[in-house]
Amino acid sequence: MPLILCDQRRRLLATDGHIVVRGSAGAGKTTIALAKACADITAGRLPDQSKALFLSFARATVARVAEQATASIPREQISRIEINTYHGFAWTVLKSHAYLLCARQGVSLLLPAQARSRLAGLDGNERLVRQRQLFDEEGLVAFDLFPTLLTELFRRVPTLAEAYGRAYPLIIVDEFQDTNAEEWAMIAQLGRHSRLIALGDPKQRIYDFKGADPRRFGEFIAEFRPTEFDFVGENRRSAGTDILEFADAMIEGVFRPNVYAGVSIARYPGQSLRPLKQEVLRSIGRLRRAPDWSLAILVPANNLAVHVFDYMARADHGLPGYPVEILVSAEGPMLAGALIALMLEPKTPTAHLGGLLLDGLAEFELGRSETASDVAINRASRLRTLGQAVRRRGDEGFGGRGIGPDVRKLIQSVDDLTLTGDPMTDWRAVRAAFAASPRAQLQAVAKEARHMRLLRRGAQIESRFAEAWRNYGAYRDARAMLSAAAVEDQFAATTRPHRGATVMTIHRAKGKEFDEVIVFEGAFLRYLQPRGRDAERSARFNFHVAATRARNAVTIMTPARNPCPLLPL
Repeated sequence: MPLILCDQRRRLLATDGHIVVRGSAGAGKTTIALAKACADITAGRLPDQSKALFLSFARATVARVAEQATASIPREQISRIEINTYHGFAWTVLKSHAYLLCARQGVSLLLPAQARSRLAGLDGNERLVRQRQLFDEEGLVAFDLFPTLLTELFRRVPTLAEAYGRAYPLIIVDEFQDTNAEEWAMIAQLGRHSRLIALGDPKQRIYDFKGADPRRFGEFIAEFRPTEFDFVGENRRSAGTDILEFADAMIEGVFRPNVYAGVSIARYPGQSLRPLKQEVLRSIGRLRRAPDWSLAILVPANNLAVHVFDYMARADHGLPGYPVEILVSAEGPMLAGALIALMLEPKTPTAHLGGLLLDGLAEFELGRSETASDVAINRASRLRTLGQAVRRRGDEGFGGRGIGPDVRKLIQSVDDLTLTGDPMTDWRAVRAAFAASPRAQLQAVAKEARHMRLLRRGAQIESRFAEAWRNYGAYRDARAMLSAAAVEDQFAATTRPHRGATVMTIHRAKGKEFDEVIVFEGAFLRYLQPRGRDAERSARFNFHVAATRARNAVTIMTPARNPCPLLPL
């Protein structure tokens, strides 16, 4: 968005030292922060060879800010502004220097799906202790450890902290309201050697369950005595509407009697998704006259997003199918993909394929959901025990009951396939073998694997598989190639703009913007559930974030039989 300088923004550009900027969604916080970096570069306040560093949690935000910077900042200045995620920056430091903390030659990333498997059944302090143990003993770095390890590293090796301070004398920390205690400690450590600009909106805080704290701005002010700027109430994203006013009223729970321009609340009958499809089709009818329109369908849970994705693709009672895109958690698809990659690899006599497959199924059970149930933990334990038995006795020693016959049948079905060398054709053939199994666990692998094509690295994975086939006539090291792409994907900012209709959860929508937004809660998957003071606060903030993703219009759909009590009558 173009930079419009008011008196407050002019003062900000001229201010030295630490700065804190509060502002509503769409107030232009990132725009003025980038302008501040450019002003400091121009004025010589950043030494030669140093850079300004912009950090954000959401990769979508990083991609949007990078696109904005490339379009609006001169080339000689953009080369001196580095834009990254908090995790991406931390990993650049840790992968080179974290060995100093664990006395190992090198460290590796513990991917979220792997972490779920290794930490299943652990809560609170037990989980943290186990994460540290995995780092100390195996050099595996879980995402949750990133800020703790970086803080510890800079404290124990002050020359390293000073070197990074010289490299990045100005650090812009976006979405500051979402930082937990460990991330705040990391930021405070960075601030000992660099000037900080903290950007945030207290009303966009939706990560309390991960430790975000309403006192965070106060802690920053007490620690650094920054110059404060306030752009709360300014709205350049949805100008000409009352979307921001409605979102703010949602936080307070006090609504005005007259309507809010750009905001609709619909109470739909029944329990089916048919009313949602009708609303989506009406919205698309309005939007598709524009060449690059976007619509977000925001839902409370990932499994509801999958149900909406499936339902929208098929015709139902006179309504046509209209396929939409979906943003899903990557863990389930990646674990499912690893199983398919295993089956694509060339077979060796000593591989004990059955045991590897059972181990992979155990990881899939534990890692496909954010929190593994007791049933999944017990099932995974049985699979691992059986896998150990297979490795002792060979692939013929599956045992006569349970999953054994189905695994043998799956292996035989894949052996009977004639691979073509076309990665997508062969991938689909193996996935179909999983889908054809009578065993629900194997069918679930096929279902999750459908979403592999929607992950950012799909084309890259396909290219690597094709290269392996050209070189070896087989998909050698398919799992390793998939894992490498997954690691790269964790730190890649998505530059693909959202076009058309996309379904996702509100947390996946953070940092994104759309022409219109439909906020939908199902008859049983609700935003206010369970009820209680903390649940109500969380639901209000979720609605605030959801509404402010829209540039032109937002529609909130709630069941007529039991409407959300937080919405105006």
